[in-house]
Amino acid sequence: MNQAALRQAVIDSANFLVRVGAISMSHHGNFSVRVPNTDTILLTATSSFDNLRPENLALLDLEGKLVEGEINPANAEIVHMHAIVYKERPETGAVVHTHSTYATSFALASKSLGCSYEALVRSDMTDGIPLAKYGPRGSAESITNIAKALNETTNTKAVLLENHGVLAFGADPAAAARANLIVEEAAQMAIFAEVLGGAKNIPSELLRATVGRRDEFARAGTQKA
Repeated sequence: MNQAALRQAVIDSANFLVRVGAISMSHHGNFSVRVPNTDTILLTATSSFDNLRPENLALLDLEGKLVEGEINPANAEIVHMHAIVYKERPETGAVVHTHSTYATSFALASKSLGCSYEALVRSDMTDGIPLAKYGPRGSAESITNIAKALNETTNTKAVLLENHGVLAFGADPAAAARANLIVEEAAQMAIFAEVLGGAKNIPSELLRATVGRRDEFARAGTQKA
């Protein structure tokens, strides 16, 4: 995929999150996509998903050096927050950060999100969503805490940032946006479940069974009469 297509994929995925409401009221967020076969990323250079255009993405390397374009101070702060995911999870193709309301509520309460919602299982988040301890936005401390959360949690596609928000990732921008949405859904339902006694995590043996059933039907492919 060329850079023009990558830029459009980011814009489409950011617009998707705004459209479905998996984002805070301010529409604050930032999105990045890795340029294939390079150590560079395209990162949204503004702090809002409103009115994004292809030229609003800057090209940077994974050490934070600006290669092409421009980036505002607020987003320059968070470059390493994205870069650490690509470094720790080399298979990652895109990263999105939002302050989506329900997921961020868990982050503000300093709570990780357990795997009680089947959609998390089917999206390869059987370990739930870990909590990265707080550090000032984009600081070395915050990046170390994100890396620690990723290293301690194998099967996940997101990290909750204590007192801050959520960081989700996937193979491409659409997958990263989908991960953000599913985490937001799971957090919303877990909060609602509190009035009924609290969400119950799916037992480990049933997690394996659910993944196995998903994979079995995926291998069979689309059925046609």
